[in-house]
Amino acid sequence: MSWNFETEQFLIRLPVSDQDGAALFKLLSQSSAAAHIPRLPMTVEAQALDELRRIAMRFETREAAFWLIERKSDGEVVARIGVQYINWMMLNAQLQWELSAECGLEELQEVLPVIVNYLSDDLHLHRLEMRLRTGSDDQSKLLTALGFSHEGTLPSQMEFEGEDIDLDVYSLLKGELNI
Repeated sequence: MSWNFETEQFLIRLPVSDQDGAALFKLLSQSSAAAHIPRLPMTVEAQALDELRRIAMRFETREAAFWLIERKSDGEVVARIGVQYINWMMLNAQLQWELSAECGLEELQEVLPVIVNYLSDDLHLHRLEMRLRTGSDDQSKLLTALGFSHEGTLPSQMEFEGEDIDLDVYSLLKGELNI
């Protein structure tokens, strides 16, 4: 079973620990890429190498899978999309993405169906959930345009930089993706 995919414009692939450090660092050092999670941007490339090792271990234990979205025309990594907290009993998982400024609705409409179809058809997941920092309007608009439903807000779900953070919950049931 291959976890790597291809669309007309993009390669959707699992990261390679010893080769993708610079590309992942370039993406995750942008403060806008992970502000909706929320997470601080990376400041040194060694953090990206640690992250690659961590996600490889989580993949091996069937706990998570993260894909790099690489544009074919220039080899640029424009996003990282992953699923984590996979619940094999309830057949659901939490979706997460970090997007560069070059990855918007059009790009997501090309790559997300490939990932979602794989998760539902091959892994038999029935529900995907994404949690965003309340007020992440651009991310909320993307999710809504893709067919995700806003389920509500979880108050004070985490602390980030000394502030309690509320998280908005969006969900997508099998067959609801809007492309």
